Amino acid sequence: MNTLAKLSLAATAIAFGTSTTLAQTTVSITSDKDTTLYEDANGALANGGGDSVFCGVVGFNGGFGKRRALIHFDVAGQLPAGARILSAELDLFVAQSVAFLPIPTMAHRVTQDWSEGSVIAPGGGGAGGASAAGETTWVHTNYPGATWTNPGGDFVATPSFTFDLAAIGPATAGIDSGMVADLQAWLDNPTSNFGWLLKTDELVPSTARRMYSREFGSSPPTLRITYLSPGETGTYGTGWPVNGSPFQLDVTGTANGGATLPITYNNAPSPSVGANFFTLELDPVGAPLLPGNLLYLPIASVIPGDAFLTAGGAGATLFTVPAGFPGYLIVVQAAVLDSNPLGFSLSNAGVMLTQ
Repeated sequence: MNTLAKLSLAATAIAFGTSTTLAQTTVSITSDKDTTLYEDANGALANGGGDSVFCGVVGFNGGFGKRRALIHFDVAGQLPAGARILSAELDLFVAQSVAFLPIPTMAHRVTQDWSEGSVIAPGGGGAGGASAAGETTWVHTNYPGATWTNPGGDFVATPSFTFDLAAIGPATAGIDSGMVADLQAWLDNPTSNFGWLLKTDELVPSTARRMYSREFGSSPPTLRITYLSPGETGTYGTGWPVNGSPFQLDVTGTANGGATLPITYNNAPSPSVGANFFTLELDPVGAPLLPGNLLYLPIASVIPGDAFLTAGGAGATLFTVPAGFPGYLIVVQAAVLDSNPLGFSLSNAGVMLTQ
C-alpha cells in the first residue's frame, strides 16, 4: 500500500470510528443534596437528612420494596460559565449490602425539582423515617403539598448512563458521553438541573445498596469533572504506542480567534509522514481501532488537515484559530504511517476552546 493510500485509510478510520484525561482543569464536586425514594403509596417514608441513600430492592412487609437514590450536583456553581466539559466520572461508596455481585444501575435525568429535607431515618435507614414537611418521598417532591407527576419520580425513560454498582466498597461510573452531555446541559442552562435518579431493574429482591450520602462526612457522592475554559488549550487521552511509548500530540497557546498555535508531535515513528484531522466534538470515551488504541474524533464533521513529516520521532505544524467563532471546541488527532496492522498510528487528542 502506498503512502497516499495509507493516509487515506487513516482518514477513513477517523471518519467512521477509553481514557486518561490530561486536559486543562479537573475539579471534584460533592453532591449538594441527595435523598432516597422509598416505595410507599402514601409517601409516608423519607430520609432527607440521613447519612445514607439507597438503591435497589429490599424485602418489605412480606413483599418487595423499591429504593431509588436522588443525587444533585451544583454544576453551574462550581464551573466557570462558558466552559466545555471534556470528561466526568461519578464516585460512590457502598457501605452495606446483602448482595455478593455488582448490579447494573441506571442513572436517569430527573425532570422536576425536588427538596432534600432533614428527616433522619432510624437504625440503618433502610426502612425510612416518617415523612415531614420539606421531604421528598415516593409521591412528593416537597411533602406534603407538591407531588411527582408519576409516583417514584419523574425522569427521562432512557438512562443517561449505566454502570455497575459494587456490592460493597467504592463504585465509579466511568467516563460516558451521556454523563458529559447532561453535565454540559446543566452548566449551560442551570434551571434544567434536577440531578439524576439512580435505580436498578428492580426485578430481584435483596439487591439494595446503602451508599454514603453527603451528610456522612466522608466518601459522599462525588463528580470529577475535567473541562476547558474559553481560550484554553490542552490534551486529552493517550496516543497509540510507538516503540513502547505513546505517540504524543501537544497544542499550546491561547485559542483566540486569528491566533496561530503550534501543534507538536513526539515519540512518532521516524522517519514518517502524517496528517492532522479535526472535528468540533470530542468522543470522551474513545473508539478502539486496535486493542487499547483509541480514536477520540466522533463520526460527524471530520475535517482533514495539513500533512507533516517526522524525524527523530518529532515534528511540528501550525494551526490558525478561526476568527469570529467563540465558544467552539476544536479537537485534533494526528495519524502517522507506522508498521502496525493498520499501517498507521494515532496520537492522543489536542483540544482548543475558542474565545
